[in-house]
Amino acid sequence: MPLPLTLRATEGLTFEDGPDHGRILVFGRETGGRYGLMELTLSPRPGVAQAEPVSLGPHRHNDIEESFFVQSGRIRFLLGQDVFDLGAGDFVRVPPGTRHGLANAGDEPARLLVSFVPGGFEDLFVTHRSDQAIPPPANGFILDATRDFASEFEDA
Repeated sequence: MPLPLTLRATEGLTFEDGPDHGRILVFGRETGGRYGLMELTLSPRPGVAQAEPVSLGPHRHNDIEESFFVQSGRIRFLLGQDVFDLGAGDFVRVPPGTRHGLANAGDEPARLLVSFVPGGFEDLFVTHRSDQAIPPPANGFILDATRDFASEFEDA
């Protein structure tokens, strides 16, 4: 059976990641590993909108490039040592090995398109989804990302 080339708004594999949720639009395994694409909705975090110190989850992936396109809401983004806010229509490219992190910087949910090149990293969001009957180990995502994608996390 051929893979779908079109997804409707109600299609794709959905997942929950704690208070956040997403939808896989394209798995890397569907593109021969060339890329993966997901939609991610980040819930507001207490303190971020008020510019209180909050972790942006600094990390890097030495084996993949990520890109982030903000569809709606406000995102506080870390790229290297720089921190800046992004809004709807803004885009960030994160080359392999580049330190980055992000958090919702507003009072409303923020929606992003996130791509992974090569694909495959999106599978971790499904494997470690929090909406499973038996939740995965708390550090499983980080362990798998470190092992499979040469990722490094600063404050795990």
